[in-house]
Amino acid sequence: MNPFKKKSRFLSAGFVWCCVNLFPAIGLAQDSAIETLKRQLGEMQQQMQKMAERIEQLEREKTAEQAQSSQAEPLPSQSAPQVAAQPAAAKGVSSAFNPAISVNGLFLGGASSSPRTTNRLTGLDFQNGFNLQEAEFQFTADVDPYWKANFILSVDRAGQTGVEEGYVTSEELPYDLLPRDTSLKLGKFFAAFGKHNLLHTHAFPFIDQPLINRSVFGSEGLKEPGLSVNYLLPSSWFSELTFQGMAGENDGLFRLTDGAKRQGAYLGHWKNFFDLSDETTLEVGNSYIGGRNSDAGRRLSQAVGLDLTVKWRPLQMATEKGLIWQSEYIYFNRDREREAATRGGGLYSSLQYQLARRWWIQGRYDLLGVPTFDEGRKNRWSTLLAFVPSEFSAIRLQHSYTTQERGSPVNQLLLQFNYTIGSHPAHQY
Repeated sequence: MNPFKKKSRFLSAGFVWCCVNLFPAIGLAQDSAIETLKRQLGEMQQQMQKMAERIEQLEREKTAEQAQSSQAEPLPSQSAPQVAAQPAAAKGVSSAFNPAISVNGLFLGGASSSPRTTNRLTGLDFQNGFNLQEAEFQFTADVDPYWKANFILSVDRAGQTGVEEGYVTSEELPYDLLPRDTSLKLGKFFAAFGKHNLLHTHAFPFIDQPLINRSVFGSEGLKEPGLSVNYLLPSSWFSELTFQGMAGENDGLFRLTDGAKRQGAYLGHWKNFFDLSDETTLEVGNSYIGGRNSDAGRRLSQAVGLDLTVKWRPLQMATEKGLIWQSEYIYFNRDREREAATRGGGLYSSLQYQLARRWWIQGRYDLLGVPTFDEGRKNRWSTLLAFVPSEFSAIRLQHSYTTQERGSPVNQLLLQFNYTIGSHPAHQY
């Protein structure tokens, strides 16, 4: 028999076997799949029907609520409801122009081995025991699309009220009158001299101000009526120039006599800000202020300063760890007729370390008499422990020890409670 024919018969028999045995199985599998699809389709239809019924129910409820509200509200044609609606609209407009208001309170207690010397060195108006240190009321609002106003009143322990600051700022004016990257400030404000002079009392890193700031500018700091112009330089890092023209009435530097005519003062400040890493920044600033005294000679009083600030904040623990190292040096020259010229300098260097989310430990060293100082050289060491429950309150305990070339050492212990209520603008970085 031909082998090819034998092989063909074998293949034909195999094909017939497959048709007889496999095709029915395939048909059964297809029938099972179709039945499954039909069942799933039926379940989907049931779910869609339930959803449609739920939507209809919600629409009926909404229609019923609208009908009830329309029945409760008077018709627009009635005169009384129209009169009642007008004050509501006026109230909505006026609230948009209401200023943001905040109040800051400072309560101070403690003891000093020489309260009189403590007051002379720090300007705290301190007495052994507990006292109201200061209360501050701040009002902030947009005047219009071009100006923003900030007005701050302070009340001291004796109840005397004064204008701490009151100014308007602008970064844009109509008709492009203000060049790009330029901002204006008009009014009474803290002069842009160094770092610490820009701070209000409640924002001091320590309870009292550095000795050199107190000696040169007085207990109230360098704040005067004037005009300020800031210009952001077109550099690859943050670099800002500030020019300010002021009244020249600071008693600490210009020593105005009663009824004397102010001669004016001018100030320049150059600030540079660098990112050393994703976690560390460096700020370097230079300051100068000069102005004529009011006496017959109208001699020049001036001061120069250099400040340096390093801040570290770890990315993974930004709310729990942090470090701030800040140092500042000031040299001044007061030259008045019939008085010996007063020249001198001093510095401070402080370190603030955040231990945990609500705890800070800090230290500061002050030195007066570099190179000279009328009252002799003074050294001061201060340590501070702060418990900060939130950004709106803080309890701080500070100890300071001061040595004087012409006087006895002074120990002082201060306890301060600092709190803020209301909408308070953010402080400068």
